[in-house]
This record gives sequence, C-alpha cells and structure tokens, in this order.
Amino acid sequence: MLFAAILFISCSQHQTDEEASDDAVHVVAKNDSEKNVAVRMPLSDVTTSFQLQGKDYEARIFRSPDETMPKVKNEQGDEFVDNSITLRVTSEGKILLNRSFTKSSFASLLNDRFLKSAILEGIVYDTVVDGKARFAASVSYPESDLYVPIHLLVSASGQVSIEKAELLDDLGDEAGDRYEKR
Repeated sequence: MLFAAILFISCSQHQTDEEASDDAVHVVAKNDSEKNVAVRMPLSDVTTSFQLQGKDYEARIFRSPDETMPKVKNEQGDEFVDNSITLRVTSEGKILLNRSFTKSSFASLLNDRFLKSAILEGIVYDTVVDGKARFAASVSYPESDLYVPIHLLVSASGQVSIEKAELLDDLGDEAGDRYEKR
C-alpha cells in the first residue's frame, strides 16, 4: 500500500513537471527569512595596565556597534554597523581621559571616499613613547585587511593628540577607488 502511494505521488509530480516544462515558466520563491542583516562586530572590553612617568595607569577600551551611525556597504552590498570606542585612562583613582571615538574623530586624516566606506575597527594600547601612552587605532574597510593605522598619544595629564601612523594616502586613494560612492 505504501509502495502504491509513493508511485501515485511520483506520477503526479512527473505530470506536473512535464506541464511546467511545456509552458517554460519557472517560479522561484524568495525566502523572507534570508533578509540581509547588517553585520556587527562583537562587543569588546579590554583593560590594560602600564606605567607612565613613574606612575601606574590603567586604560579601559570599550568597543560597541553604534546603530545611530549610518551603515557602511561593501562592493557586494553587504551592510555593516560602524563602531564607537570609548577610551578611559585612569591613574591613582582619578579619571584622566574618558572619551568616545568614532571614525569621524579621525576625518582630518582620511579621504572622504575611504571615510564613507570604512568603519572604526579598534583601538588598542601600544606602548609608551616620548613620555606619552600610545594607542593604535584602525579605520578599515569591513572584513578586509585594507586599513589606515592611526596613533592616539595620551599625555600624563590626559591630553590627546592624533596622528597618522604611516603615510598611506596612496592606499587610501586606491582603496577608495575600489568602492563606489554609496
């Protein structure tokens, strides 16, 4: 009986396939559950201790996706949520710096085309240089190795200066040309 039911279903399907091929109509249904969802980097909360001018310091770096900023699209049309990163530097219980950064914080160092297609990927403690704590920031094309390295220099009093780590104007221009204005 089971065999008869399977034979009946397969014959019915065979007739339907033949009828469909006669009309040369193919219907493809789009699955609504496969909607594009913007890619978000995971939350990150890192604390690092270091010494500067003979004192103990602590830097807390907290990265979170920021839904209030415009989404960034890559060449394939994938959307990415940009990040905001808070850098908090303390010493002896005093907060010396508590500042949030977005990629626009570095706009003076980046060309407009790159800035529009990139995200702020991260900030990490690097080392102490010339009496200042140096942090490395990275603004990059999402899910790629094309980025502009930036240094944040934090003085013992919490003053911040920002500089491009290397001259990458050529990379920024070439990489910017690979992405259409969105």
